[in-house]
Amino acid sequence: MLAVSLAILTGVAAFQLWRSLPPLVPAFLLFGIGLVLAWRWRPALLLSIAAAAFLWSGVQALERLEQVLPAGKELEIRGRIDGFPQLQQREYRFRLAPSEIRLDGRPLAHPPALLELHGALPEPPVPAQAWRLLVRTESLASLRQSPYLDLARQRFWDGVQGTGKILHAELSPSSSGSPLDLLARLRQTILERSNAALSRSRAGYVQALSIGLGNQIPAEVWQWYRDTGTAHLLVISGSHVAVVTGMWVLLWRFLWRRTPWCARWPAQQVAILAGIPMAWVYAFIAGMQTPGERAAWMITAAATAALLGRRHSAWAGLAAAIAAMVLANPGNVVDLGFWLSILAVSVLLLIGFEEGNWRRQLQSQWTISVVLLPLIAALFGMVSLISPLANILVIPLVEVVAVPLTLLGALFALFDWEWLYRVIFRLVAVEMEGVSALLHALLQIPWARVSTGQGRYWAIAAATLAFATFLLPPRWPHRWVGLLGFIPLLVPSPAAEDLQLEEIPAGSGMAIFWQQGRQSGLYTANLWDKESQRAAAAGIDARLQRAGIARLGLWVRGDLSSPSKKPPAARIFLPPGTRDASVADAVVDHCLPDRAPPDLRFWQVAPIQPCILALPRPAQVLILGDMDEAASERLLHRENLRGLRVILAPATLSAWQRQGIEGAAPRSSIHYLGEGGSTLWSYGHGRLALASSKPRAYWQIP
Repeated sequence: MLAVSLAILTGVAAFQLWRSLPPLVPAFLLFGIGLVLAWRWRPALLLSIAAAAFLWSGVQALERLEQVLPAGKELEIRGRIDGFPQLQQREYRFRLAPSEIRLDGRPLAHPPALLELHGALPEPPVPAQAWRLLVRTESLASLRQSPYLDLARQRFWDGVQGTGKILHAELSPSSSGSPLDLLARLRQTILERSNAALSRSRAGYVQALSIGLGNQIPAEVWQWYRDTGTAHLLVISGSHVAVVTGMWVLLWRFLWRRTPWCARWPAQQVAILAGIPMAWVYAFIAGMQTPGERAAWMITAAATAALLGRRHSAWAGLAAAIAAMVLANPGNVVDLGFWLSILAVSVLLLIGFEEGNWRRQLQSQWTISVVLLPLIAALFGMVSLISPLANILVIPLVEVVAVPLTLLGALFALFDWEWLYRVIFRLVAVEMEGVSALLHALLQIPWARVSTGQGRYWAIAAATLAFATFLLPPRWPHRWVGLLGFIPLLVPSPAAEDLQLEEIPAGSGMAIFWQQGRQSGLYTANLWDKESQRAAAAGIDARLQRAGIARLGLWVRGDLSSPSKKPPAARIFLPPGTRDASVADAVVDHCLPDRAPPDLRFWQVAPIQPCILALPRPAQVLILGDMDEAASERLLHRENLRGLRVILAPATLSAWQRQGIEGAAPRSSIHYLGEGGSTLWSYGHGRLALASSKPRAYWQIP
C-alpha cells in the first residue's frame, strides 16, 4: 500500500509542477510501457499507477476548465447553499452548489460544481437552503486574493468555476433533502444556539471546536494562536474525529451485546462497521477540513482491514488516506495545510505515539512542535520559539477538557436542552478565554517570535538535521544535542546589497516596500477604503515575513490613510502640516527636505502636500502621492525629472497630470499604482530592472 500511495502521489505532484496544461500523450505512453514491463517485472506496475494518476489530474483540470462560466452573462440558477454564508458590507457572500443553470432559457451542458456569489437576499440564508437566483456573472479574477496562499489555484481545484452578483432571489420550497443537507442543518442549529447562548466572540470558540467555523473569534486572538504555533487547536483535528468515533464504537458495542436478538452477529465487527459512517458524519459536521478528512480515511482503511481479517498498520492507513485525498482532489498536493497535517502524523508514528502514558504523549507533542520549526521557518519566514512550550501547556486543556465539553454541549443543543448547553458552552468559553490569556502572556517573553527570512536553505538543513535526533529511540545517548538546531534559526539572514523595490497589492491604494542591506522602508498612500486597507495590511505583513523583518526602519505615509493593521516601524514620516495621534512606539517626523534620512530625499512644493519621496542613490526613483493639479504643476516647474529612471505614481492622477509627468520625464519608466497588480524591481549592474514575471497559469482564469 505504501508503494502504491507513493506512486499515486508522485503522478499527481508531477502534474502540479506545470503552470500550463501539460501534454497527456507521454503519460499514456508511460502507462502502456509500465503495463508491458509488469508482465516480467512487477514493480513496473508502479510506473503505470503514477502515469494513471498524472492522467487523472489532467482530466480533472480539463473538466474544470470546461465548466468556467463566462463573465457578463445573466443566468438563471437553481441550487443549494454550500457552507456558511457571510454577511459583508450589507450583502451576503456564499458558495452555491447548482443543480441547474440556464443561459437564454437553455441549460448549460457543463455546469460548475460550485459558484461563489454575492448580493442581497430577501431573508438571511442558511446552509443547505435551496434558492432560485438570477445572477450576472463576473470575472473569477475579481475574487479575493491573498499574499499568503494562491487562492485562485485553491478555488480552481475546489470546483469554484464561476462568480457573480445576485440580481433577484427567491427561496425554493423546503424538502427533506439528502443526508448532506441534514448534516448542514445540524451545523446551522449548533451555530444559532451557540450564538444565542454566548456573545459573538465567546461563541466563536464553541463553533471552532464543534463545527470548524472560527470566523467569530477576534483577529487579534487568532494572531496569538498563530504566533505561538497553536492555531491547530482551533480547528477540527484528526484526534477529535478519532475520539468521537471511538466513543461511538464503544457505545454501539455495549448496546449490541445487551440486545438478545442481535447475539447472532459479532458485536465487535458490527461496532467497527458502525464506526465508519460515524467518522464521516463528524468530519462533514466539522466542515471536511484536511485533518478531519484524513482521519476519516484512516479510520475507514483500518476498519475495512479489521472486517476483512487482515493485518493493518498505522502507516498503511496513512498511505491510504493520502492516496484517497489526492485522487479526490488533486489540488491537495499544493495545499500547505495538507502537508503539515501529514507530516505531523508521520512524526507521531515515527516516535510511537500510541505507546506509553500521558508523559509519552506530551513528549510526542513537544517533538512535533520542534521538528516542524525548520519547515515553518522555510515557508513563513519566522518561527515561534515558545511553540513547544505553548503546545505542552495548552494541548491538555483543549484536547482533554474543552473539546469533550464542546461536543457534549453541541449534542445537548441538537436536542434543544437549553439550560444544559448554555451552561456547558459558558464553561468552554471561560476556559478558552483563559487559554488565550495564557498564550498572550507567553508572547511577552523576549524572543518568543523570531523572524528568520526565507531562502536560508543552509540554516533550514542544519536545523532539520539537528532536530532529527529527537526522532531517535528514547534511550539513544546524547539526544539533547538536537537543541543545537535552534542556533542556525537564530542566525540573522544575510542582507541583499542590491536595492529591491516591490509594489505590494493594495487594491486602489499604494504600498511600496524597499530594502537595501539592513535598511528597509515602506511608502503607503490612498488607502482610504476598507478593502484597500485590508489588502495592504496582509501584503505588508507577508512581505516582512519573507524578508525576515520584525520592524521597518522607516515608514513614509504619503497621506494620513493607513493599512488596517499598522506595520511596526522605528521612524514614521507624515505629510507636512499634518498630525496623527494614533502613532505610538515610533519617532514621528514630517516629510521635509531637511528631515530626510541618509540616501533619501523629500521634495516639497507646497506647505501642505502628500509626501514626495526620492531614492537618489543608486536607483534614481521618485515616488509620488495623490496630489492636486496645482501641486503637480509646481512639481513640474521646480524640480528636474529628467535624471530619474523610475517614477511611481498613483493611478488616481488625471490625464492632464500624467501627460505633464510623461513630458517632463521622457526617458523615465513611469508606473501608475493602485490597479491591483504587483511588480518587483531589482537594482544591479548600474540599473533598475523589472523582474521577469511568470506566465499566467491555467488556473488563473481572467
